[in-house]
Amino acid sequence: MLFYLAEPAALLGILLAFVSGVVVHDAAQILAARLARDPMPRRSGRLTASLGAQRISPFSWVGVLLGGAGWAEPIAMNDVWRRRRFHVTAALLAGPLAYALLALASLGGLRALTGRVLVDGSGRVPEVIGGTFAIELLMSMAITFSALCVLSLVPVPPSDGGRILFLLGPQSEGWRRTHHRLTDGNIGVAILLGVIILPVLFSGFPSVLGQLSVPLARGLGSLIGIDLP
Repeated sequence: MLFYLAEPAALLGILLAFVSGVVVHDAAQILAARLARDPMPRRSGRLTASLGAQRISPFSWVGVLLGGAGWAEPIAMNDVWRRRRFHVTAALLAGPLAYALLALASLGGLRALTGRVLVDGSGRVPEVIGGTFAIELLMSMAITFSALCVLSLVPVPPSDGGRILFLLGPQSEGWRRTHHRLTDGNIGVAILLGVIILPVLFSGFPSVLGQLSVPLARGLGSLIGIDLP
């Protein structure tokens, strides 16, 4: 996000998208869990707009400040019994789906303003070429929501994708040790930060978020007739 200090529309778009995104992400997972008859997530106190450490860790804020993306802290769910693993998986997937729908909504607002937007994804961070403040703001929000969706599916805890991987994976001792190291040892957090920050700090480092979030936004835009070349 610091690379956008000279671009107020993009800076505001990233901040608005992240804050609103994690709140909607949590609400979607809690609602999905309730539909799966799991009351535990609702008791987590995450149906509020609070941005405390319970929802966003300091490491996630570092990712947002330096790379424009972060993650929400995991919501506890009733996954004790193996027979409930698919119910929990469905609830977890509601989070990434919420990000994708928010990206689509941002693109819908963009569609009302213009039918074509130029996005340069070749640099450290995607940039909107030309356009008004409103266009740059909405495009920045759409790309940020897309990046949050991609990041949430990275198969490393504490992301949703990581939780799903270890929820559906084998229950061997080695698998449990790996999960313990990734979570309690904060190795998973370090990997997520690396995915976010390293491509921003080192231009030659491959960007997973950059390579996937822009195509995702492009695909979502094609659903509503907006061209993102």
